[in-house]
Amino acid sequence: MVETCLRSRSKEIATATREDFYDYSAQLIKVGKNTADNYISILRYAYFKKLNELIIAGMEVLDGSEVIENFSNRLVSEFNQELRDYIFEGIKLPALGISPDEKPKYTRKLIARLEGKIGVDECMKFLNRGLRDRYEESRKPDREKFLKSKNIDEFLKQKHKDFVVELERHFKNNTLFFTQEISEEVLEHVKSDPYIESGVREGNKIIIKKIPHMAKEYLAEKDERKKRYYYCHCPWVKEAFEESDKPISPVFCSCSAGFYRAYWEIVFDQPVQVDVLASLLNGDPICKFAVHIPDNVTTG
Repeated sequence: MVETCLRSRSKEIATATREDFYDYSAQLIKVGKNTADNYISILRYAYFKKLNELIIAGMEVLDGSEVIENFSNRLVSEFNQELRDYIFEGIKLPALGISPDEKPKYTRKLIARLEGKIGVDECMKFLNRGLRDRYEESRKPDREKFLKSKNIDEFLKQKHKDFVVELERHFKNNTLFFTQEISEEVLEHVKSDPYIESGVREGNKIIIKKIPHMAKEYLAEKDERKKRYYYCHCPWVKEAFEESDKPISPVFCSCSAGFYRAYWEIVFDQPVQVDVLASLLNGDPICKFAVHIPDNVTTG
């Protein structure tokens, strides 16, 4: 399928670039074959052949692909159809497989309209409930690990150790951690900072920093705007950092708080509050969050 398309352009899959992938993806969209199953098939082939460029591009398509549709559905369920139609007026749901360059255009328009209609505070509350799927099954093992820990501090320390072990495995095997290469510098960066992804308890809160999305490139970069680009995880924002330091309203980073909120609500098996402490869209150099620990959770 993908090989046939590339050969028709005198190219081979082993040397296919990100641009080649999205040219092919555009063809899938054009003929209505841009299904999740087709992209998953490409990913499986890419993993089998160890084609990192193709793996990264395939992951880019699937990662966060549910966000805009979930946004649309939640506007109806939490507000009404009229508000949804106003926010999406003239905007169709994005096709699966569109170029990453196109994605921020949706976010910029939709968030600006929502913020203008319901206000900053309500917009933040809406987004804080998250636009990603909750991935309940994949997170249940962490719930079990938490229950076996004597307290939250022990759980967080073990979580950091496990994360480092996972990155060490990718480094040793020369495989990708999601879409990024793990170098010695990346390993040391994560080892030396337990706030990254795992988090550290400060009083009744867990403070968490995101790992840079492209950590190897981030650590080597000097230009601040480019560093923000390498740091950002959000596929609906990332490419916009190539053009501006603050390309989209900072309220959208409440969606990232919602991502952590979903995880910790599964671990704690109860509602939690998550605050944005720092975000790229607000002009900060990193993204940092505070998870409020429920009163009935043992600390220290």
